[in-house]
Amino acid sequence: MLIALIAGIVTFILTIIGIPAFIRFYHKARITGQQMHEDVKQHQAKAGTPTMGGTVFLLTSVLASFVIGLFSHQLSNGLIMILFILVLYGVVGFLDDFLKVFRKINEGLNPKQKLFLQLVGGVVFYFFYNQHGAGDQLNIFTIPVQIGFLYVFFVLFWLIGFSNAVNLTDGIDGLASISVVISLVAYAVIAVEQKRFDILIVIISMIGGLLGFFVFNHKPAKIFMGDVGSLALGGMLAAISISLHQEWTLLLIGIVYVFETTSVMMQVTYFKLTGGKRIFRMTPVHHHFELGGLTGHGKEWSEWKVDFFFWGIGIVGSLLTLAILYL
Repeated sequence: MLIALIAGIVTFILTIIGIPAFIRFYHKARITGQQMHEDVKQHQAKAGTPTMGGTVFLLTSVLASFVIGLFSHQLSNGLIMILFILVLYGVVGFLDDFLKVFRKINEGLNPKQKLFLQLVGGVVFYFFYNQHGAGDQLNIFTIPVQIGFLYVFFVLFWLIGFSNAVNLTDGIDGLASISVVISLVAYAVIAVEQKRFDILIVIISMIGGLLGFFVFNHKPAKIFMGDVGSLALGGMLAAISISLHQEWTLLLIGIVYVFETTSVMMQVTYFKLTGGKRIFRMTPVHHHFELGGLTGHGKEWSEWKVDFFFWGIGIVGSLLTLAILYL
């Protein structure tokens, strides 16, 4: 426990120091920054805001977790696998951001390129995981279910799905960073209950990094995490749920990301079936609330109000999960 807390404090301090330096570099290099192509008028003032801030909390968290895990003899296969996903999915996000910011390719990596790289990372994760007794069993609401060879497809779906889901959630100041902190706190409880103090190190370390990042990411944001941060965080949450053999928990602990992704899928499907009609004003659904409150046709919500609404949903999902597991 103490070692994990040290990792969190170290990462928090390094991130608090690193983000301002990163922002200064951004401005000195005269990098264009975040482009805004959304229809939410409140966001137009954010154009040019430095992005790729996830690089800082990703590097500090990975390095702190690795070094502290090594010297505390907690550098287990489970910890290494989670760090691997953080790095690999972070690299995918970095490439995506790099193309957008430095090469001025608005799309960044095209969907096929991004999916291919995420698949490669997922396959390597699975085979490494399988080498160390992963098995083919899912625990669904504490009930073990054998799914055989289908487990590899589940792992790929879980990693890629939640990586992209957190990416969709990262649309307003502070939303994704604190949503992930809430999810990680829940997994910290599960890790302690399972006595997985190795995994607890990277969990607390990332909490420290995200809290340090939030100091500069809350409204009005001085920096965005970019895809380098959001894709890595989503992959990390999936990897943690798999490593703790509590995969199903991410559906509730990560209910915010599920809600955001489902809203996009519903919108696209309904739009195609009805020839242009929409269920929501705009998706991902946090923009719907920004534009018109709960109904989409009421008074606009501030970003803070949307944040607290979604954070509240995340807290409820996390508490419900812990209640199912331990009460």
